[in-house]
This record gives sequence, structure tokens and C-alpha cells, in this order.
Amino acid sequence: MQFQRITSVNDPALTFIKTLYEDAFPPHERRDWAALLQLVPDTREMHLDLVYTADQNIGLITWWEIDDCFFIEHFAIDAALRGQNYGALVLNHYKEQLPGTIILEVEHPEDSFSIRRIVFYERLGYHILSLPYRQPAYGNPKASFPFLLMSNRMLSDQDASPLAEKIKNKVYLTPAR
Repeated sequence: MQFQRITSVNDPALTFIKTLYEDAFPPHERRDWAALLQLVPDTREMHLDLVYTADQNIGLITWWEIDDCFFIEHFAIDAALRGQNYGALVLNHYKEQLPGTIILEVEHPEDSFSIRRIVFYERLGYHILSLPYRQPAYGNPKASFPFLLMSNRMLSDQDASPLAEKIKNKVYLTPAR
């Protein structure tokens, strides 16, 4: 498995990435595609990575370097390839490559899909943080959605709170460049 950071809005892999991005995430959980593309060549902190093998594209991951943590904004494996351990391999790769605290968001466990997703992350060593959290809506700072934060390290609310604020300010509230 290989990883390629997308740095050009003309990269041919963006066709696959756009389809997967729009299929995997409901509108309120994703950026407008044009806004995402604005970040691709211009943001040192945001990484849009294609996951692939010699034979096929597998998935995508967007992640941010934010001071003293890493934030996984989006992560998806092609629906036709789910259940083949690719997700675990990808997340374990990033846990090895990113030194420090990794944070991601998940939906509250209200249905079988969200419960399975949480269990998946827990199997990989992530922990649900007790800090109350609402994901700001993309492009509308007055709207938000209830989510949980998970981390590869146990964090107290006191330690998690400033990280959550940095994520909100950098990822959601900073306008595209």
C-alpha cells in the first residue's frame, strides 16, 4: 500500500477522491469541493492523501498538522474494498508516521454503522474523549453538530479542550485561502 499527498488541483487522482469523498460523507460532514481544492496546493498544515496499490485506488485521508497534535478530518476506504483490512492498515500507518497525539471525530453511537465505526477505532487503540464536542458546520460558524472526539492517547478534558479549540479554529473557522 502506498500514500500520495495531492498537491495539485490537476492531479488525475482527484477524480477518484471526489467520488469517494462525496459518497462517503454527507454534505454537512464535508467541505464544498471547490473549497477543499483551494486548500490542496496552499496549505502546509492540511494533507489530502490518496491511498493506493499498484493495481487500484483504495481510499483517501485528509489530516492536519495543528501545533501539538494531528487531526484526521476525513478518512474513507472505497466501499467495494471495505472489510479487507485496508482501514486498519492505513490508520496504523499514520499512527506510526505521525509522532504524537492524533484526534478524530465520530458520530455518536446512535445506529449500527456509528457503533461499528467506534468499535473499529477502539480496536486500533483510539479512546473516546469525555469532552463535550460539537463539530462546526463548514462555512457556517453558527451551526454545529454533536460529535465525539477520539484520540490515540487518553486525554483529560483539561488537555483535550485546547486541542479541540485549535481544531475548530484551524479546520472549520478559517476561510479557504
